[in-house]
Amino acid sequence: MFDGTIRTIGEVRHVNGLKKNLLSLGQIDNHGCKTHVENGIMKIVKGALVLMKAEKIGVNLFMLKGETLHEANACVASNGEESTMMWHLKLGHMSEQGLKILSERKLLPGLKSVSLPFCEHCVTSKQYRLKFSRSIARSKCILDLIHSDVWESPDISMGGAKYMVTFIDDYSRRCWVYPIRKKSDVFLVFKEYKMRVELESSKKIKCLRTDNGGEYTDGEFLTFCKQEGIQRQFTVAYTLQQNGVAERMNRTLIEIIRAMLRTAGLPNSFWAEAAKTACYIVNRSPSTAIGLKTAIEIWTGKPADYSYLHAFGCPVYCCANFNVLASARIYCSIDLW
Repeated sequence: MFDGTIRTIGEVRHVNGLKKNLLSLGQIDNHGCKTHVENGIMKIVKGALVLMKAEKIGVNLFMLKGETLHEANACVASNGEESTMMWHLKLGHMSEQGLKILSERKLLPGLKSVSLPFCEHCVTSKQYRLKFSRSIARSKCILDLIHSDVWESPDISMGGAKYMVTFIDDYSRRCWVYPIRKKSDVFLVFKEYKMRVELESSKKIKCLRTDNGGEYTDGEFLTFCKQEGIQRQFTVAYTLQQNGVAERMNRTLIEIIRAMLRTAGLPNSFWAEAAKTACYIVNRSPSTAIGLKTAIEIWTGKPADYSYLHAFGCPVYCCANFNVLASARIYCSIDLW
């Protein structure tokens, strides 16, 4: 195509002796695409994505901007699309740029070339309104600054959780997710989180940035932070941009959660399991905020291992003593730690 991507057209007919390859607009309409023609330019659109462009020639014909792949090249492109889509699902609907980075580092077994086909779930799950302004300030060490926010789910999870609290290290951009039943659990979860990360990194949390929610301004919470020498930073009311790192992480996690649940055909009650998996994947995905490195690589100093990943919602078979005891479709989340 005009943008370098490869589109595969199925259910086509071969007409012997035809001098030009013709693409039927009726067939395109059957695949749920829309056609827009203006000033001699035709655009084939699906959702918010422009799939094809064509320029008018003559009276009734439009020439597609792109080229046709033949025989072996077409076969390689088709196989590349299948492999790319499988890793796209395994990595929680990661972008094509992220897949290319991991593929160039030879971290994705079996993926030689990246050609990501149209993914309807990405378009429907990753829509947004406004973009937050980017901050220039950045901490210089792990745990110097922690961003936190609470997200309320419209559905109760399988474990009874109604909320999700996130903690993001500003330096490494590593994220931790905790599903909770009520907002008052944030303080207990923070103490647990603090103990785990400080023990793991041998460093101390120096500053915590949150909004002015009651779960963060509770007297017991403030007293604990004062005793531990943790500086508190609060954002101005109704100014989400001041806590942009946490807000943007919430959006990223929610987009991945929606996409994975829709792909697996699961109800929204599985959002907590999907959230933990999404967090695990985000920590192992390239991020522009840290120079296209991964959070887990900065945190541990070692590249992530992707060989054991499976697509969320895939079938799992349980075996013991070489005898299959049971087989079921189990929707597992990857443990946070």
